[in-house]
Amino acid sequence: MRPSSRPPHARTARRGLVGLLAACVLVLASACTADGDEAPTPGATDASADAPAAGEPDEAPVDDLAARVIAEHTVDTPVGHEVAGGTLTLTLRDVSVDDAVLTVRWALRWDAPDRGDDEAMSLFALGVEPTPVVTDTTHLQAYMPLCTQGTWNSLGPERGQCRGTMLASPISTTSTRIANHATLEGWAALPAPEQPGGSLDVLVADGLPVFTGVTATQVP
Repeated sequence: MRPSSRPPHARTARRGLVGLLAACVLVLASACTADGDEAPTPGATDASADAPAAGEPDEAPVDDLAARVIAEHTVDTPVGHEVAGGTLTLTLRDVSVDDAVLTVRWALRWDAPDRGDDEAMSLFALGVEPTPVVTDTTHLQAYMPLCTQGTWNSLGPERGQCRGTMLASPISTTSTRIANHATLEGWAALPAPEQPGGSLDVLVADGLPVFTGVTATQVP
C-alpha cells in the first residue's frame, strides 16, 4: 500500500450560494411586520414571547461533534520522553468525505491518578506523535495528511517537511500539552479515497490502537 498525495479539488460554489440565499431570506423575513390594525392570523403566535429579554445573551450553538464518539480505546500511557504514567483514552469523533478531502477528527484524554490535577504533559513526553494514516482495506490504498511542502513518498528531508506542513492539528509534539484529566481535540485532512465505500482503518499515531472497519460519511 502506498500513501496518496493527491491534492483536493476546489470546492464548489454551491454552499456559498445557499448561504447567500439563506441570508437573503432571513433579511426579508425580519423586514416584514404585521400592520397594527390587522387581526392576527389564526394559529399565529407572538414571536416576541420566545425572544430573549433585552440584555439577555443568546444561547451558544451546540457543537455536537465535540461530544460524538464513533469508537474509543483506553490504553496505558506509552513511555515517551519520561514516564508520565496513567492512561490515554483515544476517541474517534468523525470520518467524513467532502468533495476530494477526507477529514478525520479525534480526541485524546490523559488521566494520571498519581499526578496532580494541575500537571500537564507534552505529547512528546507522553510518547505520542499524531500523524493520522487511513487505510482503505477494501481497495488496498493508504492515505496520509495533505501537506504544503515535501512529500510522504521520501525517506529524506522532504518527508519531514511534509509532516511539518501537514494539514492537521496538532503538529508540534513539544509545544502541544495535555493537562491531567483534560481532553485534546485533533483533526487531519487527507485525500479522499479514490474508490468510495471501502472499509477504513484509522491510525491516529504509532503506538496507539487502530480503529478498524470504519465507514466514512459523505458530506452532502
